[in-house]
Amino acid sequence: MRRFENGSVRQVAENAWVVRGDPRLGDRYPNYVVRLRDGRYQCSCFETGWGLRRRGEVCTHIAAVILHREYSRLMQPIYAAVISMECEGDYYIEVLDKGVKAIRRVRALSSDLTKPRYRVTYVITSNEPRTVRIRYACGDETGETEVALSKVMRFVIELMKD
Repeated sequence: MRRFENGSVRQVAENAWVVRGDPRLGDRYPNYVVRLRDGRYQCSCFETGWGLRRRGEVCTHIAAVILHREYSRLMQPIYAAVISMECEGDYYIEVLDKGVKAIRRVRALSSDLTKPRYRVTYVITSNEPRTVRIRYACGDETGETEVALSKVMRFVIELMKD
């Protein structure tokens, strides 16, 4: 975590990173190179005196790269819109455009089996700014509308998934 927080990770190629060494963390070299090959991380520290032990565990250079990659992914922008409806009875949303994803969350507002009520929330996402067409049904109401997707950070959408 300290390596990541100190900003010691720098991506130098698609699957290669340089991690700045830190003597306070036991490093003897100024930089370490971490590569991702065939789905496995490899670190230049594996070639040092403690390399066999570090190879058997996750070395802290690799851990810092993993944190850096996940943080970078979560901080990338994504475009989204939230649609929320309270419906008596059935509900449905269909996104008519290709290339977008919809995350659905439903919460029952009543336990009455003859007249159920729901709060339905959809999060529509895309990797690019756009306006999407949506067809919906909420109880007896049906319709079609357009929704503009706005720029947000990806971590906000990730929080809504769970």
